[in-house]
Amino acid sequence: MKNNKEKLEKEIKTSLKKYLVIIIFFIALIATNTGTYLFEARKDIKKDISSFTFLNPARAFINQKDLIINFQPLRDYLNNKYEKDQNISVYFEYLPTGANISINKEAEFFPASLLKTPIVMAVAKKIDKGEWKWDNKLVLMASDKDDKFGNLYKEPTGSVFTINDLVKSSLVDSDNTAHFILLRNLELTEINNVYAHMGLDGFLETNGSISAKNYSVILRSLYNSSYLKDESSQKILSFLTQEKFREYLGSGFPDDIVFAHKVGIDTGKTIYLDSGIIYLENRPYILVVMTRLKTEQQAKDTMKDISGKIFDYVKNYKE
Repeated sequence: MKNNKEKLEKEIKTSLKKYLVIIIFFIALIATNTGTYLFEARKDIKKDISSFTFLNPARAFINQKDLIINFQPLRDYLNNKYEKDQNISVYFEYLPTGANISINKEAEFFPASLLKTPIVMAVAKKIDKGEWKWDNKLVLMASDKDDKFGNLYKEPTGSVFTINDLVKSSLVDSDNTAHFILLRNLELTEINNVYAHMGLDGFLETNGSISAKNYSVILRSLYNSSYLKDESSQKILSFLTQEKFREYLGSGFPDDIVFAHKVGIDTGKTIYLDSGIIYLENRPYILVVMTRLKTEQQAKDTMKDISGKIFDYVKNYKE
């Protein structure tokens, strides 16, 4: 009898602990921005979304006030100011609804370091398939060394680095040497597969130029994790948030806004590029700006204006 009583008391205590953990979890969830947003979004849904068979299923998780469609005032501003200059190309896409603006969408630019992102995606795909691991090591060869961006070229030939560290250096520091180590260890078909997934089949056989709109597909693929496993897309985007160069598009909004992006620079061709995802709370969007201007300062001023106008419009929009 005593043993049964003790057993029952133990089961009750265990159950209470489980319920306590659940309660604490929901309190913590509500206390966070994510939790608050999810609960507010659910309040905005009048009926179970499953009964609305013709609606976007994501509607269940997005507050209606964030489903912005009207960007005409912003489109008018960008068109009036930049459409006549073929040396500036802009692509903006509001991720909750897919509404977008494209300025000089046919204009193409040499992508410079923006090419590092699809190479990293090819690397991550090999890891997703189990052919590589993030902690596998690759060797630095003399032919990999490039002193234009990054410091890895200073390391002795024969040094070894984990794939994780090489990917991080390639994206965060835009290290050319890290990029070339990864590139050398990939098959051409593996790189082609990345571009084919983006609808850019045969890109490697072209002159290498790309438009802002076409490049945005790479960012959209990472955001939706349509090519890679969730863990790999998350890792790559996390590295992209650590890119320190925020003097282009990043100058158009506060420093505390999370910005996953890649900058591309070719001073010889006076090309200055920036592309990324701006994680404005509940209102994330893609922005790619490509320029071919006389000076870097012109590029900075142009990108600050474009980025700032877009950020202010998206942040302050009210129906």
